[in-house]
Amino acid sequence: MKKSSLSLVLVFCALIISASPVRQTASPARQTDSPARQTDSPARQADSPVRETDNNVPWKSFIGHPGVDSILNTMTIREMIAQLIWVPAWADEKGGNYRQVELLVEKYGIGGVIFFEGTREMQVDYTKRLRSISRIPLIIAQDAEWGTGMRLREVDAFPCQLTLGALQNDSLIYKMGAAVASQCREAGINLNLAPVADVNNNPMNPVINYRSFGEDPEKVAEKATMYMKGLQDNGIMACAKHFPGHGDTDTDSHTGLPVISGDRDRFDRIELLPFRRLTDEGIGAVMTAHISVPGLDAGALPATFSKKVVTGLLRQESRFRGLILTDAMNMDGATMTFPSGIADAEALLAGNDIIEYPTDPVLAIEEIARRVGKGEIAVSEITDRCRRLLEAKLWLESYTTANGGRAESGDQSIPGEASAAAAGSATPGSIPSSGHPALIRDLYAGAMTLLENNDNLLPLGRLDRIRIATVSVNRLAMTEFQRMTDRYTNADHYFIDPANEQGARFVMSKLMDYDVVIAGFCALDQKPAGLYGVTPALNNVFRQIASLDRAAVIWFGNPYGVSRLDLTKKPTAMLVAYQDNSYTHQVAVQVLFGAIGASGRLPVTVNENYPAGTGIKTPGNIRMQFGFPENAGLSSERLTGKVDSIVNAGLDTLAFPGCQVLIARRGIVVLNKCYGFHLYDSTEAVTENDLWDLASVTKVSAATPSLMLLDDRGSFDIDKTLGNYLPWFRFSDKGDMVMREMLAHQAGLKSWIPFWRNTLENDSTFRRGIFSDYTNRKYALQVTDSMYMNRHYLKDMFREIRDSPMGEKKYVYSDLTFILASEIIESLTDSTIDKFAPANIYNPIGAFNITYRPLEKYPAERVVPTEYDSLFRKQLIRGTVHDEGAAMLGGVSGHAGLFATGNDLLKLVEMYRRGGEYGGVRVLSSDVVRKYTAVQFPDNDNRRGLGFDKPLLRNDTLPPDEAYPCPSASPASFGHSGFTGTFIWCDPDEEISYVFLSNRVYPTRNNSRLSDLSIRGKILQAVYDARID
Repeated sequence: MKKSSLSLVLVFCALIISASPVRQTASPARQTDSPARQTDSPARQADSPVRETDNNVPWKSFIGHPGVDSILNTMTIREMIAQLIWVPAWADEKGGNYRQVELLVEKYGIGGVIFFEGTREMQVDYTKRLRSISRIPLIIAQDAEWGTGMRLREVDAFPCQLTLGALQNDSLIYKMGAAVASQCREAGINLNLAPVADVNNNPMNPVINYRSFGEDPEKVAEKATMYMKGLQDNGIMACAKHFPGHGDTDTDSHTGLPVISGDRDRFDRIELLPFRRLTDEGIGAVMTAHISVPGLDAGALPATFSKKVVTGLLRQESRFRGLILTDAMNMDGATMTFPSGIADAEALLAGNDIIEYPTDPVLAIEEIARRVGKGEIAVSEITDRCRRLLEAKLWLESYTTANGGRAESGDQSIPGEASAAAAGSATPGSIPSSGHPALIRDLYAGAMTLLENNDNLLPLGRLDRIRIATVSVNRLAMTEFQRMTDRYTNADHYFIDPANEQGARFVMSKLMDYDVVIAGFCALDQKPAGLYGVTPALNNVFRQIASLDRAAVIWFGNPYGVSRLDLTKKPTAMLVAYQDNSYTHQVAVQVLFGAIGASGRLPVTVNENYPAGTGIKTPGNIRMQFGFPENAGLSSERLTGKVDSIVNAGLDTLAFPGCQVLIARRGIVVLNKCYGFHLYDSTEAVTENDLWDLASVTKVSAATPSLMLLDDRGSFDIDKTLGNYLPWFRFSDKGDMVMREMLAHQAGLKSWIPFWRNTLENDSTFRRGIFSDYTNRKYALQVTDSMYMNRHYLKDMFREIRDSPMGEKKYVYSDLTFILASEIIESLTDSTIDKFAPANIYNPIGAFNITYRPLEKYPAERVVPTEYDSLFRKQLIRGTVHDEGAAMLGGVSGHAGLFATGNDLLKLVEMYRRGGEYGGVRVLSSDVVRKYTAVQFPDNDNRRGLGFDKPLLRNDTLPPDEAYPCPSASPASFGHSGFTGTFIWCDPDEEISYVFLSNRVYPTRNNSRLSDLSIRGKILQAVYDARID
């Protein structure tokens, strides 16, 4: 580094350390030989009084700091001019334009760089190298209107401003500003060229449009202010653009000179209102626009070159004391007016502080210096601008230093190099990058705008009473909104290419057979040049879908596009999602199913039927939402990494070949992750559509909820005896067993009976007449796909239960109660448990993928294998129940036999957590849920509820490695485990629902590593440990 560069960096470091809010009149910097010229200020208009007070700027405490003048006094006029020139940069795989920018920084001392397309890693490296050679810390700017993902690849992109315009909770926009600030720091950016403060009141605007918050000036002002504060409260300067307002035009200033009509009164009411609010609130910078505004300046010059607009209106009348930037000077709106160099000098004369993206930076410096030398531009104008810029830079560098960065010679700190922890502790509003997806999801969710909801179609009601189809328009492969639909219900999926008229007709003929059709219009165009993606062919498809009896249309595009649709017949429901990405696809479907309520309102007028402000509200939290840990008050960094580590330890030690983990909190599924494979040596990866053998989780998923429902109906009483419900037990030693004691595992029953062993002869062959390798009326109970049991042998099995020896009335876990429970349910309902539970519990809540005997509905590949049974069935068990007793009962029992997908099993757990209600359906009363999930006999050292498992008594006093299911589980929590490696748990106090599914019994049940490593409990504890609120 050069000696002069080092000295200035050291001066900046000293200023940062000693910075204090001293305010005084600065002495002029070293001048050239040219005389200074006092510039005349334009007279303000009589009907527009000067505002009474100066605006705040974020570097207010640094204004007038004497140290700034000490730097100015070391600089030549050319060096000060160079500070006011900012040039473009690209950090792409080809190396971008580093050499050119390096020369401009090192030789000329330009003051800033504006990054365009590239990657974050390359931009960070590029920025570090530039800062290492710069005499004065650089402004590193970027158009990050919807975050750095607007320019950088592989970075989270936030919603566009038009989408944010639909939000009714503007505090989310502040959070977005804080999150974008975090992104900027990580990429080395200290100035975000955002927010767009233009009021978009022209649907054909080709350049602002979806970049604007909308057409209401007050709302644009409020939202832009929230965005600005989120940025600047977290150390990133914001820049409002494009002054004095670029919204009402159909010309792009990149390719022409737009003319904004209207008189001064109209500008005051509309275009200028957001800018004035932002300058009043202390925004650091304002960008001027290459637009003609005859209502403000009768001359033909674009606003960029108009002293009336820049100096008179913005600097003097609005008393703005921040930085004024030009828009890119390579745009046609500027180059059509003046040639290179002259344009830059004229922009400076008009009152701009910063010349952004000059077509020839060196020529710009030369031309401005020439005019200073001739006295056409006063020296004071250059020094004042440079002083303002240095004060701003001092603020930016001081923020970085205060948040853990360093400002040392040779290693100037880049905003964002400080650790996330340091930034978080210094700035409460900052959001770590791991939390960005959750915020993005909330922003999109809040924007969803429902335009039509005839017959109150949304949210969709009883899913077991309607047939649903989805159709993706403009996509020919499964879309995210269709995959999300599958998480709520069983739907058939179709695809339409509007250009294929014959294919479209065929699909439409199929859709006529469904009760509800969900149609997603994808791959649209955000811009008017492409007619917002509404072609005649697409309009034809829309007309046909709208004509269906009950169609819900999701418009994944610009709301202006709706105005081009044929709305002669409106669809039953119509939801505007604004953008087409995985976030909008997911949250839009969640609105349809009542997981998220629709709350957005149109930020712009679509047509006379849908003016700005239109939006129908619907309730939410009716069904599970899908989101990210931070959406539910959990930390992604703590949760996902810990769960991955725990599961991978299980995989590495061969505790199981594969598993699925589902975690929900506050009704939001925050983790649904599959690991491993069906078998150790297979290529069948675990997927979320797989069905798992639940083993004893069946007890609390089928038998117990069925009895709870019958209890609600008054048909079942836990304080009556077994003999009361099963007369053939009445005169046995079990007839007087009380159901409460049986369900709490302390009635004295044996733990289990190996029924299959009693079918063997002494030579280990099966006794004759019990099993057959074919089925008929006699051998009707399927044990495997090639083994059937004599239905009359069931009497022998129940006789074994009846005649089994009784023990003490103490806690002994027993399958027998729940084998008998299915008989009780059948006696009370005239329906077997495999029919009663789906009809009354699973189907009403949309849990269609919980079932007995899965091979009757699903292909074998969807069912995860369990054990290779070498003793009884002599085959790999896949698609039939693992438990031998349940297999002999035909695969249907109250103690085992149930199969489920993780997603649908979680719905059942959520129904319990919500006190017996889910999907708008009251399945169980809250009273019966509380009764069955409460500890029944604590005085007998029995932790159990009725059917449900509970934490160990005095669990919070036990050493962590002895606690069950984990140290932090509340006394109100409950759940159950399954022999095959399954587990569910529900904690109403902490609003946690948890499902763990594995096949730890493959290839043999003699594998206790799952329990030895406490994997299921450790994952549950990780949820508690991840709580942040």
